[in-house]
Amino acid sequence: MAPLASRRQESRLLRRLAFDLVLISIGALLMLAPALVNGFPFVYSDTGTYLRSAFTGEVPFDRPYWYGGFVKLISANGISLWGVAIAQAVLCAWYVLRVQRAVLPMFRSPWLYLGVVGLLSAATGVGWYAGLLIPDVFTGIGLLAIFMLLNPYASAWSRVLDAALIAIACWFHSSNLLILPLSGLVLVLLHARRDRIRLAGIWLSATIAAWGSLALANRMLVGEAYVTRNGHVFLMGRMLDLGMLGPYLDEHCSQEAFVICQYRDSLPPHSQEFLWGGSSPVSKQGGWEATKTEYDRIVRGSFTQPRYLWWHVRGSSASTLEQLATWEICHAMRSEWYRVPDSAPRLAIAALVPHDEERFMAALQQGGRGELSMRWPDLAYRMVLALSLVILVVALWRREEHGTGARRLLLFAITGIVIGAWVCASLSIVDSRYLGRDSWLLPFAAMLYVASSVRRK
Repeated sequence: MAPLASRRQESRLLRRLAFDLVLISIGALLMLAPALVNGFPFVYSDTGTYLRSAFTGEVPFDRPYWYGGFVKLISANGISLWGVAIAQAVLCAWYVLRVQRAVLPMFRSPWLYLGVVGLLSAATGVGWYAGLLIPDVFTGIGLLAIFMLLNPYASAWSRVLDAALIAIACWFHSSNLLILPLSGLVLVLLHARRDRIRLAGIWLSATIAAWGSLALANRMLVGEAYVTRNGHVFLMGRMLDLGMLGPYLDEHCSQEAFVICQYRDSLPPHSQEFLWGGSSPVSKQGGWEATKTEYDRIVRGSFTQPRYLWWHVRGSSASTLEQLATWEICHAMRSEWYRVPDSAPRLAIAALVPHDEERFMAALQQGGRGELSMRWPDLAYRMVLALSLVILVVALWRREEHGTGARRLLLFAITGIVIGAWVCASLSIVDSRYLGRDSWLLPFAAMLYVASSVRRK
């Protein structure tokens, strides 16, 4: 009887696994709907850099290399860039399913899952970022991995998988090095006191592993162990945008021999020109690496003097609020620049994956089948986001004991979104994609909260 019972159990497990694979496949297909309608994975201005790092081995000076390695691997060395979009959609669909089951363990309806995924794809940014050839989607995936990692009832093997996804998200985009650990720390505090010490240990181990593994991987790649090495230029650009850099130089150039003082009267009008402009002080001073020592001194000085520290705080607060109020999926998704012969994405595709250039140019984003419009997607996104905020307010007001997992997810989602907006707006610029790439977590959490409340009645 024992062997028969064992075979029956194995058969049930196999059927369940097969069912889950089918469910995730359908979910991934729904996630890919925007890219499928487009006719080709979406591109962004940074796509060209990632394709060059993927297929030439070039290590970018202004961002991590590792998403390029992911593109090379998942696209089978450039055979099809659709592989990247598919992999990203599968990860999104898989984590949505896992989190739904963790939050609603007694409500395993496949229809709820498909409805949630369908609405997220149609009315939030997740489908657009899953199909976009830059690593932004990994912020949302990484936040869900944090949520699963810090589930008190998670198994050891699932925690290993989640820690690996968190590390990958940190490898792919430098902002995740702050967003994910800070969000995880808040999540630890959202759990019951009896679980906090154990979960704090898990959080700390995963954070050390992510940072440490990135430093080790970079050492193996370029011979230097670092987590991020060019933050000094972004922070200088931030000082410029805040109107702080000019006054700081006026005050200190007579005391310190900063080379940038030679260009005080010709500073660019904004950080984008400062970072990448051919005639910016960065370029004239020899580039990002050559300016590190000097710019680090200036940045440190601005944080150690009360006047400039307060300037940073005011600017960070204002930019974070502005970022949180930027309710567009991605305003730069629609641009005629992508189709011109000398745009970075088109140049990279033509040179490195030329067999995809015709399909790239035939896509909706490039005007091959009409023109891409973000009007209706953005309208749906704003409506869903506004409704989700109403549900969040209701959840905070009710403070009910039941549905703790769903309520915790809702609080974690808004926390992660706010932290992400603060990190990106404070260290870089205000950009709609910095909110659109992870704001889908709030509607996701709101739908599970409503389902939990209805289930309990």
